[in-house]
Amino acid sequence: MPLADAPLTAEVLEAVRHHWLVSGDHGERLRGGEESASYRVGEYVLRIGPGWRADAELEWCHAVASQASLEVPEVVAPRPTRGGATVVRVEGRPVSVWPFVAGTWGDDTDPRQRSQAADLLARLHRSAAGLPIVARPPGGPKLACAPELADPALDAWLIEFDTSHPARQPLHGDYYAGNVLVDRGRIAALLDWDDAFVGAPERELAWAAWEWGDGLWTLELDAAKSFVSDYKTAGGPAAPVSEGELRQLVRQRIRWEVRYARVAREGAVLHDAADLDYEAQQLEAFRILRPWAPER
Repeated sequence: MPLADAPLTAEVLEAVRHHWLVSGDHGERLRGGEESASYRVGEYVLRIGPGWRADAELEWCHAVASQASLEVPEVVAPRPTRGGATVVRVEGRPVSVWPFVAGTWGDDTDPRQRSQAADLLARLHRSAAGLPIVARPPGGPKLACAPELADPALDAWLIEFDTSHPARQPLHGDYYAGNVLVDRGRIAALLDWDDAFVGAPERELAWAAWEWGDGLWTLELDAAKSFVSDYKTAGGPAAPVSEGELRQLVRQRIRWEVRYARVAREGAVLHDAADLDYEAQQLEAFRILRPWAPER
């Protein structure tokens, strides 16, 4: 997995000291980060994003996280500067500061964590359903072409789905095991709100069920269906997602991820075998999940 090339420079450390009063001579690079790089400095994490992320869109995402954190304790909210902002641009990159939370990445093959994740998403959606709807500012990643994933039938279906599911609310946007931290068997933190958006909660429910159901590698939906059931039992506000809807919404997500990854990897020095295998599996899942796809 290529990591974000965003060094923790003296200029970044000085800006953080000046704007957040967080001091340190160096930082520990934390694991992960294909788009943004995170460094621990004492009790805080400095997050250095890509230059193409606009300050306004990140401030919007951070505001969603801050509001959600008031009711959902697992949500990690950014620390504001002395002036009240949450983003400062240094050397062309957006920098933000977050509290450090101990833990390891989530495990989407662990049924107990999967059930916890469904419960957390239900609580998150209930909380966010009451937030005011403010459109996300323009920005976001550019997407590469993926002609092999063109599907006019899917496009038409998505239009019908949006019409029949009118509820809209802020959503996390990237709810998977790599964005949670687990401590002593419990989910302790939900991170990375850069892909937050306003949409139908059913959309995020389907995407999260696929991720936490380990669907990509199994190409099975039983665990995803269990996630949806646990979410509803926990009082999640999204309408139940049928298998057909789950398949199509997951295919939409796969298409977006492939198009995003192809752009994001352009700056990587090396595409290793794992990267290529992952995309190949995504393309296979996109084909297999088509509701009218032939049997394997």
